[in-house]
Amino acid sequence: MKRKKVFVAVMGGVLSMGLVGASAATLGTLSGAGLGADDQVVAGCDTDGVTVGYTTAYSAAAQTYQVTAVNFTGVNAACNAKAASVSLRNGTTNLGTTSVASITVAANAFSVTLGAAVTASSVNGLSLVISG
Repeated sequence: MKRKKVFVAVMGGVLSMGLVGASAATLGTLSGAGLGADDQVVAGCDTDGVTVGYTTAYSAAAQTYQVTAVNFTGVNAACNAKAASVSLRNGTTNLGTTSVASITVAANAFSVTLGAAVTASSVNGLSLVISG
């Protein structure tokens, strides 16, 4: 009798896993341009990394240098005409995010002019997302 209960419990678990697996298999309707409740490889337009530089200007009012634009080089041409979002950080603190609807990659480079200047000495990190 005990053996029969173990068999029923194991079969119940196997059947439950089969149902979960079957329902997960029906979620495969996503494309590389969207994310959701499915596993999907989202290929990047540039897989070997980019180099970052900053455009700065002295602010007499703030008496400090300010970052006014972020410049990216070594960018694959496949990223041309895609949307981009740049966030400057100080540790985990977001100092400002600027998003653009479309970047122009020319000579493997593009720049994003910031919506608001950021104190240069505060910047110790950057996040870049290219999507579309």
